Amino acid sequence: MKLLPKNILVIDDSLTLRKFIEKSLVHEDCVNHLFLASDPATGIDLAVNSRPDLIICDYTLPDMKGDELCRRLAQLPETSSIPIILMSSSANEISGLALQETNIVRMLVKPFSCELLVATVSYVLSHWEQRQLAEQAASAVGSILIRGNTLASPICNALRFVEQKHLTGVLRINIGGVTVHTFCKEGMVKVISTRHFEDYLEGTPFLTHGKKSAIWKRCEERQLETLSPFILNLNLEGVLPLQTAQILTNVYGHRLFARVWTEKNANYEFEQTSLPGFVEICEPPPLRINDWILENLRNVQEADEIQLILGDPNGIPTFTPNGYTQIREVEPDRDELKILSHITGATPFKEICRQTRIIPDMAARRIYYYQRLGFIDYWPSTVLQAHG
Repeated sequence: MKLLPKNILVIDDSLTLRKFIEKSLVHEDCVNHLFLASDPATGIDLAVNSRPDLIICDYTLPDMKGDELCRRLAQLPETSSIPIILMSSSANEISGLALQETNIVRMLVKPFSCELLVATVSYVLSHWEQRQLAEQAASAVGSILIRGNTLASPICNALRFVEQKHLTGVLRINIGGVTVHTFCKEGMVKVISTRHFEDYLEGTPFLTHGKKSAIWKRCEERQLETLSPFILNLNLEGVLPLQTAQILTNVYGHRLFARVWTEKNANYEFEQTSLPGFVEICEPPPLRINDWILENLRNVQEADEIQLILGDPNGIPTFTPNGYTQIREVEPDRDELKILSHITGATPFKEICRQTRIIPDMAARRIYYYQRLGFIDYWPSTVLQAHG
């Protein structure tokens, strides 16, 4: 769905760049009113008095750096909730900084194309609107705290919201007609299940299309009726030891949830509610949500984004504004750490593979994990060549 035109403020001392941004956004009907400022003081004044929906700001400005300007806007009650896209001619200049301001939501490395600018603006506006809707829903009376769609807001945002608020309840995600139920306790993921029984057991030795024993039927019926996972039900029937059932329930839950990442248009909601008894039986490793997301992404077998990276080896991975600092909060494996340490914002993918001696398929997968976490962007070579 195309976003309605918004009010946007551009702060940059380059007349050429201001005109380029104005032409690009007006041509694509992205803007209702466009405010232009050539210096920080004018930019702050316009932001306070005009209350734009989005600010596009350069990092290098006369009298003040862009991050300092963003910090001041974050401290003003009139502008603290306005998202900011920060521009710079050097990715290293930004990704190396400890950008802690929550209003800096995206970065653009100059030069950039009209298409990339419009795509970034559209993404930020839709993401910010979804975030505001989630916050409004969270403060409303009722048990449904979040409703969203992955086209507008990644599932990572919902999971982080659950952790931030220490919520207990169930996150339901619809993927191709299959509803994945993710039970959370005090902000941590505990159990993942579904009533679509064959999807849950797909690719496991427990799925049989032949004759079913009485125990097998009881385990299946219990999952269909209560969402209690089949493997856990085998323990209740005395077939599997508890520890084995707990481990396999966690493994199969991860495999089921991994399908969420490749679904382009998934609806989801979080209901704050008491948990069924079987949740207490499960004891998954206690992971912070970003570590849980990273572990789950490692279960993804195929994704379009992986193929795009492999098909564009001259593309360049770079950290998002907060990605450089956020990576310190997770535990990369050995190969992931090698790749992350070679991301400079100027080194092509193929050169990273050569330097780390990691085969392209494995390297692309690891970059994909951190893309989905929102820590890394991948700049296509076509964009770089057009402005090289």
